[in-house]
Amino acid sequence: MRTLHRISAVALLSLAITACSDSSDSNGPAEPPVEPPVPPPVEPVFSAEIRRTEYGIPHIKADNWGSLGYGYGYAYAQDNYCVTMREVALASGRWAELTGDGIDNDFLWRYINGTRDEFSENFYVKLPQRDRDLIDGFAAGMSRYLDETGTDALPEGEAGCRNEPWVYAFDGIDLMMYLRKIALQASTDQGIVRDAILRVQGPDAMQTASAAQLGVRAGLAQDLLAMGRAIRPTEVGSNAIAAGRDATQDGGGLLLGNPHQPWNGSGRWYEAHLTIPGEYDAAGASLQGLPWIGIGFTRDVAWTHTVDYATRFTLYEVRLNPDDPMQYEYDGEMRDITATTVQAQQLQEDGSLETLERTFYSTQYGLVIDLAGVNPALGGWPTAAGTLMTMRDGNLDTGLRSLQQWVEKAQATNMEEYRTALRYIGNPVFHEFAADRHGNMFYGQISAVPHVDQAKLDECLNGIGGLIAAVTTNALIGLDGSRSDCEWGEDADSPEGTNLFGLEAHPQILGTGTAGNSNNSYWLTDATMPLEGFPFVFGWMGHEGNQQFLRTRITHSMIADRLAGEDELSETPLFDADTLKRLMYSNRVHAAELVLDDVLQICADYLNSPDADPANGPMLTETCEVLGNWDRRVNVDSRGAQVFTEFWSGIRDEYGSQFQNVVVSDEFWAVDFDPARPITTPAGIDTDIAANRDLVIDKLLYAYQRLNEAGVPLDAPWGEVQFLERNNEQVPIHGGAGTMGVFGAISASLQEGGYKNPRAGNSYIQVVSWDESECPIADTMLTHSQSVRPDSDHYADQSRLYAEKRWVRFPFCEQDIQAAQIGETLIIEE
Repeated sequence: MRTLHRISAVALLSLAITACSDSSDSNGPAEPPVEPPVPPPVEPVFSAEIRRTEYGIPHIKADNWGSLGYGYGYAYAQDNYCVTMREVALASGRWAELTGDGIDNDFLWRYINGTRDEFSENFYVKLPQRDRDLIDGFAAGMSRYLDETGTDALPEGEAGCRNEPWVYAFDGIDLMMYLRKIALQASTDQGIVRDAILRVQGPDAMQTASAAQLGVRAGLAQDLLAMGRAIRPTEVGSNAIAAGRDATQDGGGLLLGNPHQPWNGSGRWYEAHLTIPGEYDAAGASLQGLPWIGIGFTRDVAWTHTVDYATRFTLYEVRLNPDDPMQYEYDGEMRDITATTVQAQQLQEDGSLETLERTFYSTQYGLVIDLAGVNPALGGWPTAAGTLMTMRDGNLDTGLRSLQQWVEKAQATNMEEYRTALRYIGNPVFHEFAADRHGNMFYGQISAVPHVDQAKLDECLNGIGGLIAAVTTNALIGLDGSRSDCEWGEDADSPEGTNLFGLEAHPQILGTGTAGNSNNSYWLTDATMPLEGFPFVFGWMGHEGNQQFLRTRITHSMIADRLAGEDELSETPLFDADTLKRLMYSNRVHAAELVLDDVLQICADYLNSPDADPANGPMLTETCEVLGNWDRRVNVDSRGAQVFTEFWSGIRDEYGSQFQNVVVSDEFWAVDFDPARPITTPAGIDTDIAANRDLVIDKLLYAYQRLNEAGVPLDAPWGEVQFLERNNEQVPIHGGAGTMGVFGAISASLQEGGYKNPRAGNSYIQVVSWDESECPIADTMLTHSQSVRPDSDHYADQSRLYAEKRWVRFPFCEQDIQAAQIGETLIIEE
């Protein structure tokens, strides 16, 4: 047990005076010493209890929100301090001051967040007191860790920060700047958006685009396609299945959470259990540096998310005043463009600091952007059409509401209370899934979506913005900024001042059946009862009537088979925790289930054909023999998964949709996509078309060559080919590319020796159920393990469990925590 007591300066001074008094005063008998008043005990600002259970999971208990944050910040810092420290420094607008690099990033965040004083006044003080207390405490806990450890003893290595110039003690204002930055990852903080903002130099420095370029410049369509792809995050995804009493064997609720997050950096998960007795008691996982449970469970409720590809921001095209490039037209009148100059410091080689300036320009909608980096025909001040592009971001203030929403979700005791907590619209980018012990389940596409209904889309998509929307299949939309009719609207229950859709307008299900999502839109969350009639801003990825991901299709196929008891998981229909865990680790490859029989037949026909190129014979013989013997899974002992992985990658290169992450072709599929049968179509290869047969042979040879060049045997066990390197140990990793219909998605690229060190994929996994006791039953797995520190016992321990398809029973109730505790209880105070 470790405590920290601080004695006040008054008490120290009193003790010093007493110690220095002379009791042999020659002026007379010594007066009895005057006892100094005993100061009242100093109440610590923060006091928290930290216990750790197996695999390094901290359980923090405190009596108030500040202390809870303090204990959590300290425990988290012991494992991953440097990860969040880097992000805090980046969000502060001080990176160039501290390192000499990244001045453009600093300018942007100095504009968005302002100085510390401006951010505090305009954003931080608007947070509820509870939220500020939690954030302040978390920052203080992290800074205490730094104070005790010292910069020269911080972790080293790729994820370390020993003696880095960007390490400093920070407070809640600094931390909140980072938390706001996270909320903007799908909008203002996307790379293509940042680039468009920073390209703007003002009317005096920018050229007017040539009118002849607009819409006719070679490559414009392809450049727009590339822009659309760039706004879709490639390293995040997720699966979720929520089941109510009609779908479970015991009549209780059941939830699978399977986010596919990065395995490095701020997107990693961190497991914890946070408790204020009688007020808050939640366990699960948080993203790095977030002082609340992001995905998790309580005594009564469990919840998870999947990444939701709805619209987060819209472009607005404004017509410039031909006589004044700093004015634009709005409802027939001219309005001024605002110029705002910010300052940032940059470290020079001699150690001095130079103050630099950058001017940003904005309209009533938001920042002016320049898309010349996408294509010159879209840039200029003005564009060739005499316009400017600006953007409005629906997530600029979401951070003010996020913590309120997540705390109240964890305080809910049933699905209606959980749903009520979502009224804040504090969720920046996720579908919501939840289940409770009473046998209810909930799904909601309830995230920050600009209030742009279908009528407004039909009326206001024109000009450059309309062209962008058409080419990117609405991945990006641009509205007419010259008319008030095209402004975002609002609902009666929209959060005040946001112009976002309110809770009741979002697609949602509150029921007792099943819901599942694998990052397509809300449309087929319950495949038996599609949600329809919503504008595409609620989900342009896999919108109503569109072809779905292979991962979406296998999700709903597995749900249907389980409900009917027609799978290999159990002869008993419906779900229980065991069948849900086995489904999670089933590692089927849906693309192979759809096409491999045809592929093998095409290969056999080719090898038996007198017209076959004899030079291809040995390569195809080996390749197809391996595929024929493959079990069509991506388990660690599956042999041949690497061949199909590269083959399907080649097919996707040929026919992959630019945006929807599906294979689209009028000729490739034997059964074309049918909106009335979206789970079972498209399917098979049309082997009657010679071009398809030639394509299959070409991509089989492509797979052989790719693997041969990488030194990867075609029939090596998958666990020897895909692995995580930890302290010279190769930890086998099962799962595979989600793009080929693997539910348990793993993102890893082929390199010399195999698919090393996955970038993202299965991360924090939880299966939560309940019985008649007060304790939730939570089996979890953190695939990348808890700590980024190579010297930690928890650097790879759960990764090894994952390789063996095992689970960790997360202790929630007191007796279970005591049974699983490792090490001593730590009491920290300040």
